[in-house]
Amino acid sequence: MTEQQTEEKRYDPNDKTLKFVTRQDDITGEDDPDTRRAEMSCGHAVTPQSLTAWCRSLLDQGQHKFLCPALKEGTLHRCNAEWPYVEVRRLAVLTQEEQSHFEETMAVLAAAEYCEHKTCPGCQTFVERADITNLCVMCTICTAEKGRTFNFCWQCMKKWKGPGPRSDRCDNPSCTNPDIEKLAKCRYITLPEVKDAVGMLLKALVPGSS
Repeated sequence: MTEQQTEEKRYDPNDKTLKFVTRQDDITGEDDPDTRRAEMSCGHAVTPQSLTAWCRSLLDQGQHKFLCPALKEGTLHRCNAEWPYVEVRRLAVLTQEEQSHFEETMAVLAAAEYCEHKTCPGCQTFVERADITNLCVMCTICTAEKGRTFNFCWQCMKKWKGPGPRSDRCDNPSCTNPDIEKLAKCRYITLPEVKDAVGMLLKALVPGSS
């Protein structure tokens, strides 16, 4: 959608479901008296343009939840109220093209967060891992196109090497669990709970010890 089309979006002054306000836009600070602004459920004012631009920027950053960026009155803290998509769609006056973009992007981002989905290194399509204990995952699309089974590693995201199934790693030299790798590089690991437990045990066994 062009910038001109975005600028043409306006609220219907006869829409009784919207609460119109005269104060400045709480996202951009714009206070043009000729621009109609509406109040979101959290109480902050927006225009179709500012709301569309803000929510699109969140999607571009990989966030599928729409949080209010306005500052709470009298503070330097963000509101961070979550706006339901149906509210965003209505007050941003999203076009059909924008709705399609928003909904498709939200679906992809939500799937990546809540489901076992990753992009196949061979065909770049989303693949779901059925068995979360098995790092060896087959891509049905690559398998069909190549005429032979194509497996990739869920951990290093490279073509699978070695026998499977496995839950630790494949035989690619660079395949490592990033969490375990971080621990391996730590010279010392402090576990306060363990330290306290040892101290209590020592006091019980050796009276007068500190």
